[in-house]
Amino acid sequence: MIGRRLGRTALIIAVSYVVATVLVTVIGVVVAASTRARGEPDLQKLREREKTWFVVAVALLTALLFATIFFTPYGKGAGKPGAQVVNIRGVQFAWLVRGRPRAGEPVQFNLTSADVNHNLGLYTRDWKLLFQVQVVPGRTQKYVYTFDKPGSYRLVCLEFCGLDHHLMNTLLRVGA
Repeated sequence: MIGRRLGRTALIIAVSYVVATVLVTVIGVVVAASTRARGEPDLQKLREREKTWFVVAVALLTALLFATIFFTPYGKGAGKPGAQVVNIRGVQFAWLVRGRPRAGEPVQFNLTSADVNHNLGLYTRDWKLLFQVQVVPGRTQKYVYTFDKPGSYRLVCLEFCGLDHHLMNTLLRVGA
């Protein structure tokens, strides 16, 4: 049932973090138990254990990185010449969009803010995150993305920008 509510990627990430949490908890219990030993500590043995735990921690973190890194949506279509241009300006509390992109061709998003920091998240209609970009005043952030299919996509602000932040969402229509 959980697999139906979460996407495959979200399920893999959730399971990875549960496994990592369990392992960290077990390590914590072992470390806590080892501090209760009586008598003089064997410093050479402690040094060897420390090296072992360090290697285990690095291996687990590396495995977690490789289990999740390939599912990040960033950079799809980046760097392709001849991209369409869509200008998006964030203002409290709306996204002002100029341009209508077409599917199957790179789209260069030029993102600016008129007032405060915003964070543009672009989602499918069923809330799958395609990408997100920090948008700050005084700078133009550029992001290139290629839409797989035409339709309506959601532009949502992901950074709290004021009292009506929850209203800052817009539909972006992508043509064929």
